Amino acid sequence: MSDSASPSISVSLSEPTNVSTVLDRAGIDYVTVHEQRLLAIYHTGIFNVTTEPESVSNARTLEIECWEAPLPSRSDERSPQELLEDFAAVFDAAMSPEVVSREP
Repeated sequence: MSDSASPSISVSLSEPTNVSTVLDRAGIDYVTVHEQRLLAIYHTGIFNVTTEPESVSNARTLEIECWEAPLPSRSDERSPQELLEDFAAVFDAAMSPEVVSREP
């Protein structure tokens, strides 16, 4: 599913954050894989979200990768990179502005 060409983004949080709570607030569905990883479903795309070394419930950094692009009939003709940026923007909007900074 995933390959080295998959778009990804790093998100730095200025304080420990419960990623699941933020995704719930943003209305983004997800499945917890283990303590430091979850899969988020956004516009039928699957995003791999990892928080190493912290846990998902106390994260200070996130790595978000577009693991599987959305179904062609549901993609609105957006590229995986555009969808990743949209996902990150929705995540950002669900948090207070002083907590988030993103790096490509």
